[in-house]
Amino acid sequence: MVTNFANPKAGVFAVSFLPQFVPQGAPVLPTLLAFSVIWAVIDLLWYLPLIWLAGRVRGVLQRRSIQRRMEQISGAVLVGLGLRLAVES
Repeated sequence: MVTNFANPKAGVFAVSFLPQFVPQGAPVLPTLLAFSVIWAVIDLLWYLPLIWLAGRVRGVLQRRSIQRRMEQISGAVLVGLGLRLAVES
């Protein structure tokens, strides 16, 4: 819920996307509230495993050797992108 409340794009998306699925003649507010609850449940089902996985991986990613390797890979990617940009220009 906090993720959606903190993300203004989610609100804009909901306001522009969800109303088109309200059936003709159906009460608008209850239908949109039901859609919102469904959306919140789907988000919950998505974020819970993601948070669980992040907690499991955290210990591995905090190792100094892993951090050093990620910095080396990130640096190589950035240098490669810089070289590509220099060659194309």
